[in-house]
Amino acid sequence: MDNPDTNGELSWFELFVDPTVVSKAILDPEKKKQLPKLCMQFTDKGLLAEREKERGKLAVEELMLFERKSASMKLCAMATFAALDFDIEFVIDNIHRNELLTLRVLADNFYRIYNEKNLDATFGNWLFYRFVLSIDRRNRLDPPAPRATIATTLSNGQIMPLDPASVKHEKTQRTILELKDHIMKAKAFITELSEVPRDIVAPGIQCFLKPFIELAPKAMTAAFLGDRNVLIENPSADFEAEKVILPAADVANKCLSELVVVHYTNGELLEAKKILSRVTKPKTAHPMVAIDEDVFRAYCAILNVKGTDYSTSGAIKPYIFDLNALNDEENRKSEVWRQRGVQETSGQLQSVYKAENAACSVAENHPECIRDAIKTTAEVERFSKVLKKKLEGIRDKRRLQRIRAQLQFLCATIPDLRDILAANEVDVKGLRQFVTPSQHQNLERPPSTEQISNSLRGNDPFWALMTEFDVHILKMALVELGPFWFPLKMPVSEFLLDTLEKRANTPIYTITRLFLSKLYQLSRMHNFRGYLETLSSYNPDLGQDMGVDLAFESVYVKSLISNAHMPWKIAHWDVTNADSALIFDQKLIRVNENSAKMYNQCISLMLNLGDHQIVFDKGGQIPIDIFKCIPIARMFGAFIPATDESVAKKCADGFLRSLTPVIVGAQPPRGGMRREHDAEKKMLAFRSQLVLQYHMMSLVKQKNLLDFILAYFVFLHNRNMLAKKQSHLKIHAKLVHLYSNETITNTDIPNLDDVHQFLRMIIEKAYSISKTDEDTLRTYADFLYIEKDYQGAAQKYMEYFAVQDPLFRINFIPPDRPDDLKKMEKASEKLYDEQIFHRLRICTAHSGFLTMSLLTCQWLRTGKSKSFTKSMRLLANNETRDVGANCAEFIIDIQAVELLSQNYQANRMTKSLNTLYTGASSLSANQNVGPVLSREEMKRRTCRITKSWVPTEEIGDKNEVKEALIGTRKIDR
Repeated sequence: MDNPDTNGELSWFELFVDPTVVSKAILDPEKKKQLPKLCMQFTDKGLLAEREKERGKLAVEELMLFERKSASMKLCAMATFAALDFDIEFVIDNIHRNELLTLRVLADNFYRIYNEKNLDATFGNWLFYRFVLSIDRRNRLDPPAPRATIATTLSNGQIMPLDPASVKHEKTQRTILELKDHIMKAKAFITELSEVPRDIVAPGIQCFLKPFIELAPKAMTAAFLGDRNVLIENPSADFEAEKVILPAADVANKCLSELVVVHYTNGELLEAKKILSRVTKPKTAHPMVAIDEDVFRAYCAILNVKGTDYSTSGAIKPYIFDLNALNDEENRKSEVWRQRGVQETSGQLQSVYKAENAACSVAENHPECIRDAIKTTAEVERFSKVLKKKLEGIRDKRRLQRIRAQLQFLCATIPDLRDILAANEVDVKGLRQFVTPSQHQNLERPPSTEQISNSLRGNDPFWALMTEFDVHILKMALVELGPFWFPLKMPVSEFLLDTLEKRANTPIYTITRLFLSKLYQLSRMHNFRGYLETLSSYNPDLGQDMGVDLAFESVYVKSLISNAHMPWKIAHWDVTNADSALIFDQKLIRVNENSAKMYNQCISLMLNLGDHQIVFDKGGQIPIDIFKCIPIARMFGAFIPATDESVAKKCADGFLRSLTPVIVGAQPPRGGMRREHDAEKKMLAFRSQLVLQYHMMSLVKQKNLLDFILAYFVFLHNRNMLAKKQSHLKIHAKLVHLYSNETITNTDIPNLDDVHQFLRMIIEKAYSISKTDEDTLRTYADFLYIEKDYQGAAQKYMEYFAVQDPLFRINFIPPDRPDDLKKMEKASEKLYDEQIFHRLRICTAHSGFLTMSLLTCQWLRTGKSKSFTKSMRLLANNETRDVGANCAEFIIDIQAVELLSQNYQANRMTKSLNTLYTGASSLSANQNVGPVLSREEMKRRTCRITKSWVPTEEIGDKNEVKEALIGTRKIDR
């Protein structure tokens, strides 16, 4: 392929080395048959140059050499293809079958070059989809496997694992299968182009020859010499050099002709005939829209299309479809003649043709619906006779199986077909009979879902126990089951377990456990109304001694259901706490192990609904030594209405003194050493108490109370980080200033997993209640940063900035008021915190946005140069060529401009360098922006870069700093 003979064959190497003879060689009509082979050679060499570029780490000069060699080879291949007038059929006919892979690369190059230049890609798409349809039409049948080109056994007895010819064959077959996946897109595109015609601009030969002749030699010389400043851009196609405009009418006509070939090849004759009647002769004599007249005359003759530019004259003797033609087996094998027989006949003869065509379709396993073809009894009789005759010569079991499957469907849709087939001695043993409605009985409605379930379950007593709640039905099912029902398998509320065990040895134990389990089932379903109705019907059987316990249970269930919803949903429930006062009655207090969760649910509901004063006043009536959560609940009740900061700090001190010893005491020993029995028992007691306190705090949904609890755990985390000398891992919280380090000294928590677990739960709950609270977002982002979830932290930091003022205006107060300047600076420091930008730089770097990580350093004041150095080193080491240039709108610092420009200049990223200065209007996606707007954009960018940078070294006192800050904010606004 690379060594042409000396008999005048074109050599790709000679043409590539001497660009002056390229145009003369490819435009020579005597060498047209050599152009397909030459085109494949150029494409193949360009592909090899691209692969060489991707191999290992190469020097910049070598990369430039391979890039320009690949671009020059592509231009030569496209110029050769353009010299053939983009005739894909001619190229495929004159190349080897294994070179279809190279031809696909050439088609893909046309598609990509239009997208890279952001031009109308209609021509590239049309070329690629015509290539797809041509490959599909030529490869309907798989070719035979190739013969081995080398011996399968070597001289030393080793077996050759793969044969090169087989490998090429498999690659070609794989490429063909991949192209067939685009067939539906190709049909849709060509159909759209035929229905909505538009002009297509086809490139000429000079579009590819001119850049190659003028620019390629200079580019290759610069690459060989290693002179980086001679030329930066690679040679590329110039679509303005020569263009051919194909009229919309001729393009639509060509697309119609392609659709005719596609439908005829697929056997869709009616559709092909319909489209063929619209094809006319083209008005433009360009090979791209030319139509083969001989081929389309044959199509018109076969499909019997008249009245078109390609219809045959009357000199051809028409074919007459009569009984003699019906008995001609040779003609009956053709679907075309069968279809024409139905169209060109009428009356009884047409019915005969329809029935015979249907029988032939079934016998040949054609997946088409023939119900409309055989409607009358005579047609069904004829269909059965012809089908019996066809089936006699079929012995293939799979084919007979497919025929029986189609007959089964036809028997279900055509009345009396099975009986007629049986009467004509067709084997119908494998065809299932269908049930027909009786003529003497009226049709009944289908049964409902309840009737079906009853019919399936019947009178199953266990099913009644699981699904019914009626007292009479449950008692009857219990009697029927007798000793075969195991009551321990049905769960009961934990609060009522002690009361139930008192009846363990009584006759009413079974019915009591059943009723309590049904009530527990309704509570798990969150059906409180059904719970109250069912409880009233069960009360006579449960007895008066359980009245107080059931009242407590109803209060517990109501609190459980209400706490499971968000605050804005509870407001529509019309929930009251009138019954909850029952838990504060000292005479009715139930002291057991399972009542603590009930008290937690009721108190949490009061706090969520705003009845905090009741919790604070009456919470002291509950014994503290039994219910350890009562002191914390009273602190919550005192904190919610507190408006004075001193009261809030007292609540925070009490909360810190109450909960911290429990957390510290629940910690396991250091190093995994076992404790003594008493110490282990004490630790388990602390952990059980901590579980109950965590349970109560997990039910809180009041926003201020969530901030209060969240600040406590953030305080514990920050204090442990300071003890470990890791202050950079501190977390922000809104109310963390309420907690003081002097309140308690022992906060040594060796394992912060408990703190972090509850911190995550409270943060997620606070975020779900208010997703626009800036302090919650800041805390959530800091926590994700500590957990090393850098992408999630970056997202939450962006949400934190997004919930601020839409214009990021931090100077809401006019700066001419000196008294209010401190407030403005305080708001500025809160929003633009140094720690946020340091963490945001790390998050964006770990997430892969290296350029954005560099630009984040612009807002830093301390450690700015060091952060710039780290980000720049990371950007240079990764040799990134990502979309960093699209971040040009975010640059306000001249140092960032200099660093990025140096990086772009070192990596020869010319487009990114231009974008950095001119702004987003120079990007390829925004080429539709006019030149006037581009000049305005350049002027604005230049003004912004030069005026926004205020060096801190040149500013003397505080007044100058304030003026500089105010000036910068005015410019930014």
